[in-house]
Amino acid sequence: MANLKKLLAMFALLMFLSHLRVHGVSVSVGSSANVTTESSHSRGRCHISGFLHGKFGNCNRDHGSVCCKDGHRYPQFRCSPPVSADTPAILTLNSFTRGGDGGGKSFCDNRFHKDTELVVALSTGWLCLDGKRRCNKMIRINGNGRAVLAKVVDECDSVYGCDAEHNFEPPCPYNDVDASPAVWKALGLKEAIGVFKITWCSPPVSADTPAALTLNSFARGGDDGGKSFCDNRFHKDTELVVALSMGWLRLDGKHMCNKMIRINGNGCAVLAKVVDECDSVYGCDAEHNFEPPCPYNDVDASPAVWKALGLKEAIGVFKITWSDV
Repeated sequence: MANLKKLLAMFALLMFLSHLRVHGVSVSVGSSANVTTESSHSRGRCHISGFLHGKFGNCNRDHGSVCCKDGHRYPQFRCSPPVSADTPAILTLNSFTRGGDGGGKSFCDNRFHKDTELVVALSTGWLCLDGKRRCNKMIRINGNGRAVLAKVVDECDSVYGCDAEHNFEPPCPYNDVDASPAVWKALGLKEAIGVFKITWCSPPVSADTPAALTLNSFARGGDDGGKSFCDNRFHKDTELVVALSMGWLRLDGKHMCNKMIRINGNGCAVLAKVVDECDSVYGCDAEHNFEPPCPYNDVDASPAVWKALGLKEAIGVFKITWSDV
């Protein structure tokens, strides 16, 4: 039996709507494909903005995609719930490859993406929140006891659908993170599940960003592996240099390469140069010293940084804060 990705997502949405009476909203649910509403949410809450009349077409059913049916009405949403440090969402499965069930090229970069890439599409209200697009930004997804950083490359359209551009699928729910197979794999999830509850956020950088300080040698033959990502060089253990987790190095589509950051810890502060990426995606190979991927909140620092903070290398990991200079 096909994995009913979008049908399960729609079911989760309808179950949510069926409980809205406690918020002063009366919603009547007919079937999994027909929804009628008597009133909208109170101000500030996401509500149904209209209905799309279904049209059947040439639909790719990979990953259990549920295709539009003639004559059915599908709810449309032009908003999504507020974004917090842990935003609840439903994770669905999607292929962004050419000929995949994602339909056309990704909205953000007009490209197709391999199933091995850590990429996602966000519901319309989240992609275009407050007039700002999250295109090409990294988000952190938490689920199944794991976390993974993924790049936003597309819109999971919550308004339009049932056409060739949208693989003749209905509009997405308002709370959808539609993710590539690589994201599901990174979270240790089986694709057959189809829908999984998660939380997500944009990794914030503030005046005092909490992080884990780890120890690393950027020297030739050191435990870092190859040359530094930013300048294609090795660095002596006496240099004040660091590597940042992928989400921080490429924050908001901008590289932190070769920039100075201030690290605070153990009652001391030190300025260090960002020369490398602490890869949060790939690892277990010669390039990464056969070490696993880094955590999402890692500042991997040279022995010189540890010495400047008055820390003993034997500690291994130390809680710090850091900020841009």
